[in-house]
Amino acid sequence: MHLAAWRGIVLALVLPVGAFTPTVVLAQTGFYLIPAFSAAEVYDDNLFAAPSHREADFISRLSPGIQAGYRTAPLTLEGRYSFDAEIYARHPELNDAQVRQATSIDFRYLPTRAVTLSAGVAYSETHVPRELNVETGLATGRVRAYRLSFSPSIAYRFDPRTAGTGGYTFTKDEVAGGISTLTHTLNLGLDRRITARDIGHFTYQLRRSIFEEVNTTTSQAFTLGWTREVTPRTSLTLRAGPRFTGGSTDPELSASIRQRLEQGDLSLTYSRSQAAVLGQAGTTITDSWSAMATYRPLRSLEIRGGPSFLRSTRTGTVAEVLRGNLDASYAITPWLALVGSYQFSLQQGRLDPGGRGEDILQNVFLLRLVATSPSLLE
Repeated sequence: MHLAAWRGIVLALVLPVGAFTPTVVLAQTGFYLIPAFSAAEVYDDNLFAAPSHREADFISRLSPGIQAGYRTAPLTLEGRYSFDAEIYARHPELNDAQVRQATSIDFRYLPTRAVTLSAGVAYSETHVPRELNVETGLATGRVRAYRLSFSPSIAYRFDPRTAGTGGYTFTKDEVAGGISTLTHTLNLGLDRRITARDIGHFTYQLRRSIFEEVNTTTSQAFTLGWTREVTPRTSLTLRAGPRFTGGSTDPELSASIRQRLEQGDLSLTYSRSQAAVLGQAGTTITDSWSAMATYRPLRSLEIRGGPSFLRSTRTGTVAEVLRGNLDASYAITPWLALVGSYQFSLQQGRLDPGGRGEDILQNVFLLRLVATSPSLLE
């Protein structure tokens, strides 16, 4: 292992930053400060998301983290910062003290029982843009990618059965060597409890995507929805409506069903919506199918996993991604956990104009030890 790589990582670790987001549940009020640290070994059989001549490697990952905030009955203010430092066994040129980092600040205030004010700012940076392509799951090689977002919102309860929401989200995406994208999204919603088991929904979305020096896309979507508590353990949600984009009309759809079990839960989800791909101009229509199962045989052990399929289309081109995930987490103590995961991905087709149509196959195995601490300010 190269001394220079270790020196860079040690310098990064002494900074007040972190890469693992703690999951400590806080019941008390006041200030809190929670440090965390994780160490992982990763095997990735396609580091560069290449269709051929795949290059594999073993990766040592160190991930310190910190979470701080202030909490009272009407007010919550929370900040997080994180980064991953990685050392590669076969590709030392990829060694980096900050392969990825993420920071966020969240604010929530309840001035009255009927009103909730919220706002959030988040920044993410990674060498693996696929990690930010959540809606499409598409691989875009290994380059530096950034995302900055700001999202204020308000929720108002008109009466015990009716609630309204309004929110705005600004997002800036940027990829080295690619096109930067600015997205402005306005969301309005109204929920009405119709019966003890039924809730009706109405949503409106205005979305404007600005692709640097290329074009601008504006769309509006109106949807009606229904949530039904079929049984005390089973719930169903349906939403449907039109989306209007530049003179064309496309359906905006989502459907989900969830079944709670004695030791876990099952869920099935489908959605059809508009999305964007980092570094590329133009929006896509993405259909997504997913299934997820969670099983808790012991209080200290949770196993979850399932497949998903995403199909993205744009101006006659189609890209499909088949994914599978399996994760297991075992709590050794209240502050120490062992986590293992496996991720499978198969991409067929690409949406970028110069892209070739070969399949992109990737398998990633991870074993991680996670340590968190009680609040240092208690």
